[in-house]
Amino acid sequence: MNKLLLGGIELVKYLIGRAKDLVMLKMLKSKEIRKLDRKFLFYLRESSKYEKFVEIDGKVVMNSQMPPYGTEAFNQFIKTIPQIKEGKKFPLSCNIAITNRCNFSCWHCSNWGRETPEDFPLELLKETIWKLQEMGNSFIGLTGGEPTLRDDLEEIVEAIGTRSHTILFTNGEKLTYERAKELKRRGLFSASVSLDHFKPEIHDKQRGYDGAFDIAVAAIKASNKAGLYTIAGVVPTRGMINNGEIPTFYKFLKEIGAHEVRVLAPIPTGRLVGNNDARWCGKDEEKQMWEYHMKLNKDKDFPKISEFSYLESEGLLGCMAGTYHMFIENDGTVTPCDMIPLSFGNVKKEGLEAAFNAMTERFQSPRHECYVRAAHALFKKGFDKEGKFPLSKETAMEITGKVRNKKMPKFFQVLGMPPPVFEKEKGKEKEKLDLRNLECPEPVWRTQEKMWDMKGGVLEVLVNEEEAKNNVEDTAKSEGWSAKVESEDNGEYLLILSS
Repeated sequence: MNKLLLGGIELVKYLIGRAKDLVMLKMLKSKEIRKLDRKFLFYLRESSKYEKFVEIDGKVVMNSQMPPYGTEAFNQFIKTIPQIKEGKKFPLSCNIAITNRCNFSCWHCSNWGRETPEDFPLELLKETIWKLQEMGNSFIGLTGGEPTLRDDLEEIVEAIGTRSHTILFTNGEKLTYERAKELKRRGLFSASVSLDHFKPEIHDKQRGYDGAFDIAVAAIKASNKAGLYTIAGVVPTRGMINNGEIPTFYKFLKEIGAHEVRVLAPIPTGRLVGNNDARWCGKDEEKQMWEYHMKLNKDKDFPKISEFSYLESEGLLGCMAGTYHMFIENDGTVTPCDMIPLSFGNVKKEGLEAAFNAMTERFQSPRHECYVRAAHALFKKGFDKEGKFPLSKETAMEITGKVRNKKMPKFFQVLGMPPPVFEKEKGKEKEKLDLRNLECPEPVWRTQEKMWDMKGGVLEVLVNEEEAKNNVEDTAKSEGWSAKVESEDNGEYLLILSS
């Protein structure tokens, strides 16, 4: 257990080892938790072995994707688990773009391509928050654009209350100590401040704003001083990982006041749509980042590390977009996630429930990995056709008809949630792909795209690396196709994929 002190007052405890186990034992006092299947409880304990718990103000942050233990929102979350087991869908987690205004121009911006500049109307926003909570929500993220540009941010936070855990996603521009303190008084639990490098000139360039580094550092310090649970939201590049700069960066973030580092990979959506070079490669960068997550969460000298490609992997929670997570654009458009620009309706027109139900009918269940990994090429085609994000409902229906969530992550499998049921696709096509000499992850992406276009049949894939062979096999199985290696000669592999 590692403690942080300020003025001799204990503010934060990092819980690892026995201290973490004691928290989990304490949780068993809850009747709702004791009702859960023992097999599922053992799975939760095992799956948390690489997590570092953080205690702040008597509340314990266990995982970035659930409310802190010791809050009303956590109790609400636990009460909904039996409904999840039955397969009922509801917006457990929701991020809302309360404005589209922003003073930065980030290289990886997922909000890029939107044409509606207006703020989310305050009264409609309050009504939407209430409806979300009535539907079972326990986690709300306020984002944008840049949410601190709204002068009524404090009123919005207060409207959420204690039924949902609230997190603010910000570049830090207007998060002063005085404002952070007032936001905490109104009910804000956490602030996630974007910071991508420990070198000012690199962060400023990547965020497209001179002085962005100083702004972010000041906001992190202000958030920490005000008593908010403080997160540094980072998007490391492949170069930063391969240069070995990650541990230095994480230590720097703890020194300036971050309790947690929330790590997102560059995702080919928004401004990065169609950019295949930015994405981490699974056999190199992603594997290394997972190792940092597992190793450094056992080290008291580092903050809590939340590597999202690890947390959203098949053995854990996977991708809940479109089933238990959703995003609402500043104009009221309902999408599965801020990284998945597919429209399923609007709270101003169809209404929240109708739009949410239309979306869950297409997604059916959580996915074993990030949905964008499978659909990013289709996002690019849709954007080339329509010229803006989010894509129309017609295009959303087309894409979700091709990319289906056929494989659930382990969390939901162990819980006992019924698997998705899709009409069996019939196809008589036979096609070939020569993917020799392509670097990771190109073989996977091209194989996926061809399978969607075919909608069934037989696909012969030729590769000349064992890693590519393994990745293509795994991809085929995740999309519901069978895969076998037909021949192997001089390091070349011919895979036969069929549905």
